[in-house]
This record gives sequence, C-alpha cells and structure tokens, in this order.
Amino acid sequence: MFTVAATLTIASAILYCSWPLGFWLNPAAQRAGLASELGAIGQPYNWVFIGGDVVSGALLVLAITLLIKMYKFEKWAKVALILLAIYGVCGALDAALPMTCLPSEQACGSVFSSPMLVMHGVFDIMGSVALFVTLVAAALHVHMYSRQWRTWIYAIGVAGTLFALLSGVLYIWNGPGYWAQRYYITLSCVWVASMPFVLRPKIKNAMRSNMRTVDTVDVGFLQPLPGKQDGPGLAFGEPET
Repeated sequence: MFTVAATLTIASAILYCSWPLGFWLNPAAQRAGLASELGAIGQPYNWVFIGGDVVSGALLVLAITLLIKMYKFEKWAKVALILLAIYGVCGALDAALPMTCLPSEQACGSVFSSPMLVMHGVFDIMGSVALFVTLVAAALHVHMYSRQWRTWIYAIGVAGTLFALLSGVLYIWNGPGYWAQRYYITLSCVWVASMPFVLRPKIKNAMRSNMRTVDTVDVGFLQPLPGKQDGPGLAFGEPET
C-alpha cells in the first residue's frame, strides 16, 4: 500500500509540473508569462494545464488519505501530511479558477476588478504557504525521528525560498520572473514527491490495519542480542538521541 501511495504522490507531482509542455503547446505564453498563463481562458490547450493541476490535486489527497489510514504517524508528520493535502486542494481550485487575462501583456487592469482573478491568487498563495509550512513540520519530525533527511529538507527549503523571492522581485521589476517561478514550481514538485519517503515510519508495526498498537515494551524482540550490538535499536515513536 505504501508503494501505491508513493506512486500516486509522484504522479501528482509530475502532473503539476506541466510547464515544460508550454514549449510545444503555447510557446508565446511560455516565453514571457507566468505558469498560470498557460491555463488562462482563451489560451491554446489551456485544458491540458487546468486538467493536469486538478487531477494532480485529487491524486495527492487520495495518496495522503491512504498514508494516514495505513500508518500511525507522529504529530508533526501528520501535520505535514494534512498541510500537503491542503496544498493539493488549493492547487486544484487554483486551476479550476483560471486567469481571464495575461499579466505579461498588461491586459488585466486592476486586480480587484476580476473576482475570479482574486480567488485564483488567494488559492495560489494559500497553497504556497501550506507547502512552505510542510517543510517546517517535516523538519520538526525528522529532527526527532529521521535525522538523515535533515540536509534534504534544509536544501529544499533554502532553494525554494530563494526562487520564490527571486520570482516575486523580478516580476515586480519587469525582469524574467517567470523563469524563477518555474524553478520554484519544479523544486516544489520534487519536495512533494519525496514527502512519503521522508515521513514514512521506520517499522512495519506502525501500520494500523489489523495490528495492535505497539509500545516500547512490545518491540523488545527487535533489540540486538548481547554482544552483537552494532548500534542502538529504536522502536517507532522513540526519538533519536
């Protein structure tokens, strides 16, 4: 079941990172506009990008539902997964409310003149915030339980923050902010695809279905034999020291 959930998550990430298709389906918007412009109303093949994002969100929510039903996650891991589901829902709603104009052509006028454009931006920001907080929650989790993932989380967090800020600054100052945004989207998708592996409990006894709750007494048989100990054994839920 973990393989199914991880596969769904990876498929969701691939579908959301659809902007490279713009080189063939909509070269004009790909060269000069933000990724959202590929799905704007009236753009060629906009249904590809809208449909991909909506299906991506649905697959992500399904994957997270499977993971939560399969494992008994520690608090911060569960928080990260719930936030990831919120990110998926926001991404789907964001795509379902496509832009009605192209900011790159300065044809939108006042932002508040279009309720759909406002809602599009609100869901976009909410999704980005939720995804960023998954990094914080995952970092708190791995600090206690899976320290080998700390470097990965820090690298994704630093690079993602850099590209997000660079995208905003360049967009405001009429620079090529769309490229920084595409790097940010790609990095976000890589993080999403990795999350099931980062948060996966170490011991199969953590699985909920058809198994009783395990405590530190129950897993005594997992400890190495005297004289054969290569390192400290850990039960699921026991913090690393």
